[in-house]
Amino acid sequence: MASYYVRSAATGAANGTSWTDAYTTLVTALSGKAAGDIFYVAADHAETAASAKTISSPGTSTSPCYVYCVDHTGSVPPVAADLRTTASITTTGTFSITLNGTSASVGSTYVYGINFNSGTGAGAVALSIGGTLAVIILESCNLNILSTSASSNIALGYASSSSVSVRPNRTELINTNMSFGAVGQFVNIAGGDVIWKGGAISGSAPTALFSTSGSGGYTRLEGVDLSNMGAGKTIVEAHAVTRDYTLKNCKLGASVTVAATSAQYHYPRTTVQNSDSAGTNYRNERYTSCGVQTSETVVVRTGGASDGTTSVAYKITTSAANKWIMPFDAIPIAIWNGITASDVTATLEGVWNAAALPNNDDIWFDLGYMGSASSPQATFKTSSKATNLSTGAALTASTEAWDSLVTARANSTVYALGDVRKVASNSGRIFFCTTAGTSAGSEPAGYASAVDGGSVTDNTAVFRAGMRFKLAVTATSPQPQAAGYMYLYPKAAKVSSTFYIDPKVTLA
Repeated sequence: MASYYVRSAATGAANGTSWTDAYTTLVTALSGKAAGDIFYVAADHAETAASAKTISSPGTSTSPCYVYCVDHTGSVPPVAADLRTTASITTTGTFSITLNGTSASVGSTYVYGINFNSGTGAGAVALSIGGTLAVIILESCNLNILSTSASSNIALGYASSSSVSVRPNRTELINTNMSFGAVGQFVNIAGGDVIWKGGAISGSAPTALFSTSGSGGYTRLEGVDLSNMGAGKTIVEAHAVTRDYTLKNCKLGASVTVAATSAQYHYPRTTVQNSDSAGTNYRNERYTSCGVQTSETVVVRTGGASDGTTSVAYKITTSAANKWIMPFDAIPIAIWNGITASDVTATLEGVWNAAALPNNDDIWFDLGYMGSASSPQATFKTSSKATNLSTGAALTASTEAWDSLVTARANSTVYALGDVRKVASNSGRIFFCTTAGTSAGSEPAGYASAVDGGSVTDNTAVFRAGMRFKLAVTATSPQPQAAGYMYLYPKAAKVSSTFYIDPKVTLA
């Protein structure tokens, strides 16, 4: 393992042996070097070229190369106190920057504190990170597209055409920012796994941030500031690739569209965990072609799930693409079970806008639990029908209250289709507007006597009492044999329907 120095202002022998004799470009410094080598780049390094920059690292997964931006007036060799974030590598005109490896099997690299600036003017350019079978980690860097061409993009990962792997590499960004020069630009997930922890989007916020041209894998954002992606913007655009996106503890833009609807079954799948534009911590959502799960804070069960401050329910809206064998999969629910050697029944409560109870092939959950005393291998039970050829059965009716946070009906008021209201004369129930119109000057008597699924004509508007139901699965034959977490996997297959599910599990 050898160390080399890089500084654009150096005037010595350009052999990398000292700051005086430093290489003047990182491309030259890396050329012909070995896995595990270390490259110190001066904080005042400003490398600019009117040509494409391909920065190829000889690092491997077991012996990566290291590139650090450091204070060239500090310690020799540099120490942690010398780390800086001001070095830059820039291309002008229509020329791109690529950071990859020296072959299809190497290229693993850690880079700290470098600003990559790709292109100027109106020509299309790319800033590509991770173009080989490698692990590339950027920390405290900036990825900037200076070009104003809508065809320019930041490309992360590598799309392999071989059968070696569908996840050929890993690209990790730590406290690294991205900036764009035009709203038509985007991040192209070219393949492999992409992790982005900390950092922000700036410049011209893309109309659609994430697209893909490559293979499957997963993309996880954690602690990223996406707040300038607001109304009219989409974080994940529709594409036909089996890729998972997760946004965890991220700051979102107000009114941003999280994910566009894709035509491919189930994927791409986008999951939001504790991310929002405001100071809330209850928003947990999922988006697929089969449906959308969002966090509901009005239609909630009395005494149901809460984040400690805000009551919350799952709102599941399915698409027309669903089938029982290919349903919408909601975010799983975990609950600790300490009961062993006895039957345990897990129950979820729900409500929907319909005249009858849903069937157990419309909405259900699968239950995974520890049915073995000799290993943690899961046992599975379901509240749905047994096979695709079986006939679905109506779920059990419920009397749980769902009206605690719903707005009360008002006299002589215009209501839109889907509005939800409650009345004091029939507590516990909620009423969905099924025909838009104006309510009567006084409450019709039909509200007080309405039963679940029953309709009430309210002047020119019509409301229907929500149908409440239970989802239940008993862990039996075998009974739970070890204390541990039970996992509930809610699923919905009824096409073009909306269900409200309280994720607070009851065990009995």
